[in-house]
Amino acid sequence: MLNDALKMFRDKTAGHIDARDTERATLLSWPANPKIQVDEDPEPYPADKLVFAEYLQERRIDAKFEVSQPESATLTGILTIPSPLMAGDRLIVSRMTGQRYYVLGKDVSGDGG
Repeated sequence: MLNDALKMFRDKTAGHIDARDTERATLLSWPANPKIQVDEDPEPYPADKLVFAEYLQERRIDAKFEVSQPESATLTGILTIPSPLMAGDRLIVSRMTGQRYYVLGKDVSGDGG
């Protein structure tokens, strides 16, 4: 029974981010030349040291809509999904090798937005 409970716990926590591996930062500039200031680090990190999760970036999607009523027509275009980030946002980041940071998302706890 204990083994079943441990297996269920491992399954539920698989893929979760370990809070010990994350840090908080402030987004200093966005989207042109993004920069973050990690809490308790003396210098900000420039764009070449940052990797942003795809869902945090502006995305463009080619779209094609086919309408059959009242008469047949095809509409094509580009849908733009804006980035949810703004300068001043509090972020959750994870340190990578080579003094780089992976930006996981916005910190929405407390005063994070």
